Amino acid sequence: MEVTLLTINTWKCDGDYYIRRAVLFRELAAAGAQVILCQECFRSADGQADTLGYLAAGLGMSAYFLPGRKKERLLAGEKVASFSGLGILTSLPVLGQTVIDLPASAADGDRKAQLLTLEPLPGYRMLIANIHLTHLRDDRLRREQLQVLLKAVGESDADIRLIGGDWNAELDSPALQNELQPVRALDCYRLGGGTAPRISLLESMKNDRPVCVDHFVTLPGSGRDIYPSVLHAGIVLNKPDAATGLYPSDHFGIRITLLID
Repeated sequence: MEVTLLTINTWKCDGDYYIRRAVLFRELAAAGAQVILCQECFRSADGQADTLGYLAAGLGMSAYFLPGRKKERLLAGEKVASFSGLGILTSLPVLGQTVIDLPASAADGDRKAQLLTLEPLPGYRMLIANIHLTHLRDDRLRREQLQVLLKAVGESDADIRLIGGDWNAELDSPALQNELQPVRALDCYRLGGGTAPRISLLESMKNDRPVCVDHFVTLPGSGRDIYPSVLHAGIVLNKPDAATGLYPSDHFGIRITLLID
């Protein structure tokens, strides 16, 4: 069985939100993933605007939303109380969800991690952690967040253990590698033969050096000490919409396909 996963920072309600959200839906439908990790999921406090709910209804997928970072934001020129949370969309059976608090800073706001255990095949457990690490230039805080996350993921007895999302750092940065190397975490983009240039920030296209802060990594499976087979990896949602010229987000998506057997 092949399972395709995708991670995308949905950019809250920024830009031309309603039109951009429709572009995001169309691109995700074309991407064909069974598991979609979303960060900066916008939801107004009254529930009238809801990125994850909109995507779930259009894609016919189950939605798991984790609200966070409540504040007033500008939506179509009006201030609205709202959340910027984490969300997972999936068409696979779900065995359970766990939420963990990550170390945070008052300058950054609350940070959490969302862990979903899926059953792609009967009796086969796949853990996926959805994260959005601090945007501050604070490697100490980012390492502390990753330490708490890796401890929780390491305690899972799943056959496959994955972490995906917006890490707000490049994967080869010392802040990430100092935590990932001791637990033998591997980069799914490289395992799947992802090609250069590796880029997930729209703004960095204007610079000489592309930047990628969105990643999937895998830890060895519990009790099996083996890694999943990553058949493909690549960048998606990285083209402007032909009709509107809008990009789905200020981030591009990272998509990987695993072989489950």
